[in-house]
Amino acid sequence: MRNATFLRLILFGSFLFMAAFSALAQRVDVQEWPKGRIVLTSGDTLLGPITYHRTEDIIRVTMPDGSIQAFAPVNVSSFTVTDERSRIWQTFKPYLWNRDNDYSDYKAPAFFELLSEGNYSLVKREILTTRSMNYGPMYAGYGRYYDPYGYGYGNGRQQTVVQDLFYLYTPKGNIKALRNPKRDLDDLFGDKGREMKDFIKRNNLEYDNARDLARIVSHFNSLQ
Repeated sequence: MRNATFLRLILFGSFLFMAAFSALAQRVDVQEWPKGRIVLTSGDTLLGPITYHRTEDIIRVTMPDGSIQAFAPVNVSSFTVTDERSRIWQTFKPYLWNRDNDYSDYKAPAFFELLSEGNYSLVKREILTTRSMNYGPMYAGYGRYYDPYGYGYGNGRQQTVVQDLFYLYTPKGNIKALRNPKRDLDDLFGDKGREMKDFIKRNNLEYDNARDLARIVSHFNSLQ
């Protein structure tokens, strides 16, 4: 009897974990906004609720008549969305990208969220990943090292988190992965390094914070 109860508890716990994981995966792979605007490469503008399917890199907009239209990055100049509760507008743009395959010259359009636009633009994508439980910032693997939105579901040893993948869109039209933002940006700063370090220290900015990173890139652009 005791073993049966223990087994039921394990099964119930597993069910809760899988439900939490599925909910988080839904947050990352398919995201919906009640209000949005799509600017197409044709010049047309569409307004309505937008659904973004990250894995397929497809967006869908619900038209006033209830019909749904889908678009790939190649058809879109930009799309902007907002959550009515937060009233924060997010802008996404397509950029040619090799999907982090440094040994491939093949590039295809993919959507990135625009965080800071300028000579160097800071952009990002999100992924779902797992890591070992610990209570400090995650500085591991490919420079993707923190849970910016506080999502996380643990099973005692592993935690599922949403991670930001940061990139720079360079003046030459390339997407450069910031595998280690501090190291990569320090290399970029060149002779502006001392001034940038003073700016970062004076404003208590962190390389592992999306807003701070956007301020860092914007300030560097202002020095060009």
